[in-house]
Amino acid sequence: MTRIHQLIQIFCEIDDFCKELDEYAKHKLLPGHVTKRGPDCGLSVSEIMTILIVFQMSGYRNFKVFYCEFLSVYWKQYFPKLPSYQRFIELIKRPIFALVLFTQIRSGKRTGIYYVDSSCLPTCHIKRSRRHKTFEEIAKYGKTSTGWFFGLKLHLVTNQQGELIAFRLTKANRADIKSAPILLRNLRGLAFGDKAYIGKKTFEELFKDGLKLITRKRKGMKNALQLNEFEQQLLNQRNIIETVIDHLKHHYQVWHTRHRSILNAMTHLVAALAAYAIEPLKISALKLLAKTPN
Repeated sequence: MTRIHQLIQIFCEIDDFCKELDEYAKHKLLPGHVTKRGPDCGLSVSEIMTILIVFQMSGYRNFKVFYCEFLSVYWKQYFPKLPSYQRFIELIKRPIFALVLFTQIRSGKRTGIYYVDSSCLPTCHIKRSRRHKTFEEIAKYGKTSTGWFFGLKLHLVTNQQGELIAFRLTKANRADIKSAPILLRNLRGLAFGDKAYIGKKTFEELFKDGLKLITRKRKGMKNALQLNEFEQQLLNQRNIIETVIDHLKHHYQVWHTRHRSILNAMTHLVAALAAYAIEPLKISALKLLAKTPN
């Protein structure tokens, strides 16, 4: 598929979603008086969403270069009302609500096999954390296997095919086990996580709703859950979600430390997740399971 065909296909899908969302919201929102100031926005919400998502798929590492040297030059005819770069930066935060809904609706199949994990999103180098301003109200200190960081956490759930199922953003000091019940709610089957998801209360809560949360056991753990061969093979392939996280961080602009606005940073992050939901990583290294569950 050429880039032009991909652009048109993505825009049509997003535009259909936005029209349906507007129709639904029209009958749900409370009536109110809105005072308009200045000229109307030339771009629709679906056009802004399309630009943000296509940027994530383009391979560009700098949005300004993408906007000024590619979009405004080669694709100007597809966005005839394209504003200046500075004006577009002011518009970026407008579609964040629609982006979140679109990403969730575009999520992968509920297959009954899921992987859950989190990844750090540092807002700056930890040595500059005391004078950091942009995220000073929400960023916290957290620790990973590689050391301390200052910022946020991105929690993800994927199925065994690498498709995005659910996501959540929290402060860095929030334990993974505390986010698991919200991330995994309404899912049924088997879920696999690392040792950070060990917790009797969370396990019982999810198991009651039809989801069995499986992790590796810590040294010296008593009464550890006994796994059958099928569950053990699936647990051994937990690196599927680590591959997805690595892909999001290196192929997409899911995060960087140069943001000057919290809302713009959140919009770019959700746009990256939306781009991945549209074009998920094809997991081809999945080993054939020797047995299937009874």
